[in-house]
Amino acid sequence: MKKKPTITAAIVMIVVALACAFTACGKTQESPAAEELSYWMKTIRDDTPITQMVIPGSHDSGTVGMVSVCETQNKDFAAQLAVGTRYFDVRPRLKGNGEIVFYHMFSSDNRYEDFLADVEEFLSANPSEFLILDHQHCDPAEESFYNTIFGMLEEKLGAERILCAPAGVSDADYINSLTLGDVRGKVLVTLGTEDLPEQYPFVMTRDADAQVREGSVLHSPYIGKYNKSGSEEYVSEYLQEYIDMYAQLGGICILQGQLTGGILEDKEAKHDANMSAWIRALKDDEETLAHINVIMRDYVTGKKCADIIELNKYKGFVKDECVTEFDALVAKFAE
Repeated sequence: MKKKPTITAAIVMIVVALACAFTACGKTQESPAAEELSYWMKTIRDDTPITQMVIPGSHDSGTVGMVSVCETQNKDFAAQLAVGTRYFDVRPRLKGNGEIVFYHMFSSDNRYEDFLADVEEFLSANPSEFLILDHQHCDPAEESFYNTIFGMLEEKLGAERILCAPAGVSDADYINSLTLGDVRGKVLVTLGTEDLPEQYPFVMTRDADAQVREGSVLHSPYIGKYNKSGSEEYVSEYLQEYIDMYAQLGGICILQGQLTGGILEDKEAKHDANMSAWIRALKDDEETLAHINVIMRDYVTGKKCADIIELNKYKGFVKDECVTEFDALVAKFAE
């Protein structure tokens, strides 16, 4: 005769069942074709300005495996690259034991050196691609730590892979002059401070969340009350507020496609329907599309990235000889 479960055992079983259901709530099935997005920039014209090309990005890129209130991605860096992500929101932290990891409120187990290894391996295999490594926040925000992380970056990737403005040219003017043909196989490195490490001249300034820093090459305005609103309100009202800001700026512009304030995967799954529909509708809105550059998302997938990548066709950036290939690739992710 089977024993009846004790009250304690029954509670544990219920908790486990609820946890499994909760975790599965926002999961997205990924197509095997997703890795074909590893080389999507190969189909884009060399003369495309990098400040006008439409690029998929990931928010808080190094959070896979963290607790639900901290996690914003469920893929490691290699997988994010494979599904088409080319902008990374990089947030390194120095732990007491000397290890450098990614963080979002709390420290993760995801190591900065593993990220650099994935970037190096990816660019070696896909020299047609261009990456933006945006060191938005660093802990501690100190020159000695900057020297450590950028020393690691230069050693791993090699100076020839890192964009650096020539002598006598400002970083902003340099970035505004670049086309995709100039940057294939390379990375742009930005840091959220005006006090750049002198030892590493390739590091360029990016804005603070709500303020433009002088000389910034990358703009990523963030207004908390916008991104903590409901999904429908955010898409219908606040996205346009951000785009109006971009219309006044040069350089690389990052559109906040994510909601914040307690990130949960099921919350993003509900927001995704609204955000992705808005992105797809841009192909019929020439005026707004003109100001779209990088679109940053939570829980990047091949589908989300393909929706963003497809917009390059409507800007006229796909090579004539690659249109059929481009259309076929994007179609693999159609609903």
